Amino acid sequence: MEKNSLPSFETMMNPTLQALRELGGSATIEEIVFKVSEIMSLSDDELSIIHDPEKSGRTEIEYRLAWTRTYLKGYGLLENSKRGVWSLTAKGRQTETVSSKKVSRFVRDQRKKTRVIKKRQ
Repeated sequence: MEKNSLPSFETMMNPTLQALRELGGSATIEEIVFKVSEIMSLSDDELSIIHDPEKSGRTEIEYRLAWTRTYLKGYGLLENSKRGVWSLTAKGRQTETVSSKKVSRFVRDQRKKTRVIKKRQ
């Protein structure tokens, strides 16, 4: 099983939103990983691929889902109220599905704007 055959972080955006809705709007990282893998029918082989064996035991799916959560947070759909717990925002509860390309473009544009502002200071 190759890393490049795994779903991208963008592909996991809507399953993440679905998982959080099914989990009552809030869940731990572990619960989200489990539910998304169930929704996407990921195999044990896919779930066992380690992202960077020399640095940690975190799986590639866990790594990509971390980016998924980061982008959904940047888009205003998720928040992490306390360490390791993620929740749908009011906007997230009202959002059934998203265009992953639109979310990515929005978050990247926001990061560029932030960098430009920091350089000017």
